[in-house]
Amino acid sequence: MPADIETFYASHKAVVDFLIANEQPSFASDTNNNFRRSLVLAIASSFEHEISGIIAEIPRVHANANPIVVGLVEQKVIPRQYHTYFDWEKKNANKFFAMFGSEYAELAKSRVAADGDLDQAVKDFLALGDTRNRLVHLDYVNFDIEKTPDDIIAMYRSARKFVGFLRETLLKAADGDTEVEPAAAT
Repeated sequence: MPADIETFYASHKAVVDFLIANEQPSFASDTNNNFRRSLVLAIASSFEHEISGIIAEIPRVHANANPIVVGLVEQKVIPRQYHTYFDWEKKNANKFFAMFGSEYAELAKSRVAADGDLDQAVKDFLALGDTRNRLVHLDYVNFDIEKTPDDIIAMYRSARKFVGFLRETLLKAADGDTEVEPAAAT
């Protein structure tokens, strides 16, 4: 998935570069305005897919793939719930961390607090998700995203660290000693 977002961004950049090279600054500007919206949606969709996949793996790792737990997660925890996992307007992921119990929440909060890059990754992840929500609920065509595509892709690259952190901490084997092979590369 990360490669897909990077490819999406690179192809857009090539179009804008072509338009500028061919003295079409108005078309380049319009293309960038439209692409900012598309890029935010693509990133948010990719993150939703990846985090839902991580959550779907939890029963395999922590409940020995118990079909009852797998069924519960597949039927009630994942479908149409992603938007409820986070307080998008806040600058922390505490609500999400708390879904996995107080011990995990405290561990995650302390790790984020101790790592400035991870803290920024959380903020960038939440800002992208909040922008996506406002974009789709506040008049998509007229919604103004003040960040450039370069700013947005930089936020995405930063936010990847948060997704990697979730994969690492939530899919660690129950004995705590062995990392579990991720379902998809981060």
